[in-house]
Amino acid sequence: MNKRPFIPSAIILDTTKALEKFQNLTLRPIIKSLNDLLQGYLKNYILLKRFNIATATTIDKDKFITSAFLNDNQLKNEIKGMVIGHFSIEEFNFYIEHQKQINKRILSIVKQRVLSYY
Repeated sequence: MNKRPFIPSAIILDTTKALEKFQNLTLRPIIKSLNDLLQGYLKNYILLKRFNIATATTIDKDKFITSAFLNDNQLKNEIKGMVIGHFSIEEFNFYIEHQKQINKRILSIVKQRVLSYY
């Protein structure tokens, strides 16, 4: 397993909740390390959907990406799979206990990253 990048803005205090700690120590570093893969995956997704990102307005890009993250279950499952595949067994066990909340966090972080690409 590659060493995960350090996220200096991910402040962990004694009072930090378990889900937030998991997000900052696990999800954000994994997603950051997958940045190039996620960019390539989403470029391919945009091509397959025949959306012309080059000529689209910012509003149209936001609508397209938001709609994709809301409605395309295959897209959501593949993104979650990319991230979950980098969990250790301990992280995976924590994920199983909090699956719904962690899935929302994964998709939210990736969506924000995608919106910042374009």
